[in-house]
Amino acid sequence: VAQPATDVPWRRSASPNAVCIGSPWPTINTVGRCSSSDIVEMVADSVRFRQLGAFRVVGYTPRRMTILPMEFLRESFPKLFARGVEVLESRASGGDERAQRILDDVKGVTGAASLQIDDEPPIVLSASAGVLSSGDAPGEGVPIRIVASLPGDAAALLLAEITTAGAFEDDEVAIGAAQTSSKRFEDALAGRPMTTFVTLRGVPDLGDVEVRVGFNVPEVPKEPGFTAELQFSDLEMVQRGELTIQELFLGGKLKMEGDYSLALQLSMQLLTNPL
Repeated sequence: VAQPATDVPWRRSASPNAVCIGSPWPTINTVGRCSSSDIVEMVADSVRFRQLGAFRVVGYTPRRMTILPMEFLRESFPKLFARGVEVLESRASGGDERAQRILDDVKGVTGAASLQIDDEPPIVLSASAGVLSSGDAPGEGVPIRIVASLPGDAAALLLAEITTAGAFEDDEVAIGAAQTSSKRFEDALAGRPMTTFVTLRGVPDLGDVEVRVGFNVPEVPKEPGFTAELQFSDLEMVQRGELTIQELFLGGKLKMEGDYSLALQLSMQLLTNPL
């Protein structure tokens, strides 16, 4: 696949008729066929290949980063949440009043979310006083307030895209993770049940993706109180800052059916009174 320079140390590949450069990011000089295990180690970056001593890249195969959604929820998300709280605490101690308001909102919650990926047993994330833990059941004295199910392939694709972009290293993303725990939202909902199926249409490689969510109900809803539909391209525009949440609602890009009066009330209440 790549013709290496002569001064680069060599090691024999596990696959017959192939030799790999002795590097953590190996390239392969193809004499015959290379195994997929060799190819998957290559990085789709011709500059990096040349830095490793390959002066001519004939072809390469990019590797898609794979993250298991269940593993992310159980291990990585609580750490991301904790980092978000730490960033808020640091900013608040430096006199940032908005950071203090967000921190108070996050720490004011005592509640849990039960999240199911495909047919796997759900993972429960419990928040209390700004600390998030994961397990098979909620923490002691922590009520389950949110239940949700989502397809694993969609979750894996989303995580791969975010990780590849390096977004998890961004402090604002960590703060956003912490803000999934919100006393304002909890108080606005005031214990009232709300169920919905949200469909994201036109997701690349996946088509339409449906997420089922229930608030203050004992299990993932089989029938929704209302449905919502959104084009993936519009969501991308929101993420890029080209479209606001208000424009999403008022411009008819978010299509809703059923009894969504409570959801609309909550949205207007929270959007018109930001922290």
